[in-house]
Amino acid sequence: SFKGINGAPAWSPDGRFLALTLSKDGNPDIFVMDIARRSLRALTRHGAIDTEPAWAPDGKSLVFTSDRGGSPQIYKVSVSGGEASRVSFEGSYNARASFAPDGRMLTMVTRVDGQYRIATLDLATRDYRVMSTGRLDESPSFAPNGSMIIYATRVNDKGVLAAVSTDGRVQQRLRLQEGDVREPVWSPYHQQDRSR
Repeated sequence: SFKGINGAPAWSPDGRFLALTLSKDGNPDIFVMDIARRSLRALTRHGAIDTEPAWAPDGKSLVFTSDRGGSPQIYKVSVSGGEASRVSFEGSYNARASFAPDGRMLTMVTRVDGQYRIATLDLATRDYRVMSTGRLDESPSFAPNGSMIIYATRVNDKGVLAAVSTDGRVQQRLRLQEGDVREPVWSPYHQQDRSR
């Protein structure tokens, strides 16, 4: 634990590293911790706020949210080092990105006319699509098979779990009898051993 911000942790796909936001040197930057060696390395050193890291499925790069261009946008940086490059260019606000399991698409929170929605970005074709219609949609997460995105939304001041297919054709809200939905995430997919 360091002075300042210690937040937004994200485990690497192999579980050996932890990406996180630290402001121990004054400004919030993205760091990677090698768990076995207990070593810490800065991936970003910028005057902006860099936060919300998310690993690529191959573990070779991270996306993160930064306001280095004036408003929150998604950037990508190699885990081996180097300059971060901007990924999102649509709209004035994009944040909380995460990769599809195959690494070809991102989902993120975007702002449209003052409303927060879920969007996708195809990294090869640059196709950017707003996928949800709520006023406060947040915390998108791809299903392990990449076919659906779950997210939290607000209905009558209550947190509700919602899902949308990655092609946008299927949208669904799942109401709970009690509680508030916040920060939903899929569990990893593990195929059962059927030989027993």
